[in-house]
Amino acid sequence: MEWITGTLPGWLVEWIRTYITPLFRIQVKVLARALVSGITDTLLFLSLPLAISYGSQAIWSSRYQLTMSQQTQLERWGSVAQIIAYMENVPPVVPLVLWYKESGMREENPDNCEGIMGLYTAVRSGALPCFPPGPLSAEEVIRQLRIGTQVFKSYCPDISYTTADPRLIKRCYLYYNAGPHSRTDPDDSAYVMNGYDAAHQNMVLTDIQGRQHRLTALGAWPTHIAMQTQLAQQRTSGISPVVLAPVMLIQELWDKLWTVTENVEQNRQSDVVLDVGDTVANDVPPTLCRAPIVQECFVEPHSDGDASLRPSLSPLLLTPFEHGELMCGLFPGIGLAPPKASLVLAPMSGYLTRYTDGRGNLTIQIENDEWTLWLIGLRSYTVSEGTVAAGDTIGAVNGLGNQTSGVHYAIYDKIAAGFVDALSFIPADDCPPTNR
Repeated sequence: MEWITGTLPGWLVEWIRTYITPLFRIQVKVLARALVSGITDTLLFLSLPLAISYGSQAIWSSRYQLTMSQQTQLERWGSVAQIIAYMENVPPVVPLVLWYKESGMREENPDNCEGIMGLYTAVRSGALPCFPPGPLSAEEVIRQLRIGTQVFKSYCPDISYTTADPRLIKRCYLYYNAGPHSRTDPDDSAYVMNGYDAAHQNMVLTDIQGRQHRLTALGAWPTHIAMQTQLAQQRTSGISPVVLAPVMLIQELWDKLWTVTENVEQNRQSDVVLDVGDTVANDVPPTLCRAPIVQECFVEPHSDGDASLRPSLSPLLLTPFEHGELMCGLFPGIGLAPPKASLVLAPMSGYLTRYTDGRGNLTIQIENDEWTLWLIGLRSYTVSEGTVAAGDTIGAVNGLGNQTSGVHYAIYDKIAAGFVDALSFIPADDCPPTNR
């Protein structure tokens, strides 16, 4: 560069040094800062949505009752399990629950010779040969599912395909784990009840060989309910979990804010009775939508007991709403939908449990000493698991014409040991005007 400056006049060289060179220095720094800022902004633009998405998925996944891989297995094998259950005359999800409890629904034999269904007694007694460890074909999975289901039925012959009595189902799972002569209370069994509610967490299981294990996995009974609810719901979002999780969290936050701003009348409980002595036209008690229908899978609800425990509110804040026909199935009940978005209320007091699958299908169960009810198909939860009072806001639905338009409402009578007509528990003031 010196030979160039040597050919220029001194005054020009000095002028360049004074005015031009500092300008270039300043521009280089400005350009460098702009480049670094642009790179940083680009990284933030790309990473922030990813962080929100994967963070939301982590939060939402913590609410799942089953892992994503187990939910996938449930969808894959659900219809096969129902066929096996029908053939062996046990409730539809029993084969899958046993598979989950014994081997986490993995399609490979463990190293203990007991196969995927944990058939310890049969193998040790020589009734069945050792199941060699390793991956299984679909045919072998089906064979073992059926063998395990047959053992379950032999230990508990009183159970059937249509059994819905929680006490009997829990006792049968206990027998499968501890033997048909066990006298343990199923509610005290870690194998049966672990993870069901706050009182059944990290329970200690004593296996058949006398070894003790502190459990983190769900017990057979909460798994039974979780699987039932997933199979009972047909709605699929069609949205990738990357997008679905943050959208559902935002919806949940919005609905929680809605519950705060909405003037929900807390004293909406009606005096629901089943005494048909004082009736109006068609023998319908004046405080109810209709007298209970007793047919197929619906029994006559008990009329005595503790009136404060009875489901006595409409599950939807917004009325009037439309309803479908009574349906049998995994959860015999009825579909209820408001004309537009509505908050969902607890129809009775009890302990609330939430069940969620990977497709965003939301279900609430509320249980007390006399009744268990399910609300299937919410768009969001607005409360955590725990004790709720009748009339508490527990979720929201979208209304007619949308996904998650309403809820499937099912009530199980623990005294009468059967599902009951859910519409007959809705106060007359909240009765649907049409039947579609």
